[in-house]
Amino acid sequence: MWTLEGHVGEVPTAHGDSALRNWFAEQRPVGGLAEPFHDLLHRSGHSRVSVIEALLTTYFAGLDPVPLLEDTGLYDEGVADDAAGSRAQETVVDAAGSRVHEPVADSAVTAAAQYEKWCRLLDDRAETGEVRRRTGRRNDPVRSAVARRAVLARSRGACENPACGGRPADVTDAGEPILEVDHIMDLAKGGPDHPSRMAALCPNCHAVKTRGRSRETLRATLLEAALAAHLRMRGAADG
Repeated sequence: MWTLEGHVGEVPTAHGDSALRNWFAEQRPVGGLAEPFHDLLHRSGHSRVSVIEALLTTYFAGLDPVPLLEDTGLYDEGVADDAAGSRAQETVVDAAGSRVHEPVADSAVTAAAQYEKWCRLLDDRAETGEVRRRTGRRNDPVRSAVARRAVLARSRGACENPACGGRPADVTDAGEPILEVDHIMDLAKGGPDHPSRMAALCPNCHAVKTRGRSRETLRATLLEAALAAHLRMRGAADG
C-alpha cells in the first residue's frame, strides 16, 4: 500500500511493463501503513483477510496470488486469527485457586453478528473464486481460516456434538476453549470448506468422529446439527 502525496487521477494496478515502473519512479510513492491501520491489521483477523481480498481483487486481477501470499506469510490457516490479547478479558479464579484471565464470552447477539460477518466474507470469496479460478487449487488456506473463525464464533466455546458427554474444563494458554474445528466431510475427499458443513468439537468428540467405530453415525448427526446451527445463526443476524 502506498501514499501518493498530491496525486490526482487513476492509480495503476500493481503489475505491468516498463511504463508502470516509470510511473512509480515519477510518483515516488511512500510505502507503509499509517499506525492506526497497521495496528488494526495486526489485531483483527477479519480486517486482515478483508484487506487481502480487496487488494487481490482490485490490483491483482488475473494473476496467481499464492506466491505473493506465501512470501508475505499470509497463505496459512492462521491468517484470520486475532492477535493474542485482542479480546476483552475478565479475571476468574480457577479450581486451584489461581487468578487467571479468560476472554469474555460473547452474547448470543454478538456471536450471531460475528458469524454473519465471517460468512459474508466467505460468500464474497466464493463469488470471485479468485484462488481456485486462477490456480486450479482446491484447498485454500485463507478460505479455511475464515471458515474456521466462523465456526468458532457460532459455537460460543461449546462442543457442537448434540450428544457430547462433556468437554474439558480446562482452556488453552490464551484462555480459549479447547476445541477442534472439523470438516465433517473430509476436505481431502472433496468435502465442502464451508461452516454449514463444519463443526467445533471437543477432543473426545473429535477423536470419535475421526477414528471411532460410531464415526459414520456421528458424522450424520453433525451434518444435521451444523446445518441447523448455520441457518439459525444467519437467521438471527438477519432478524
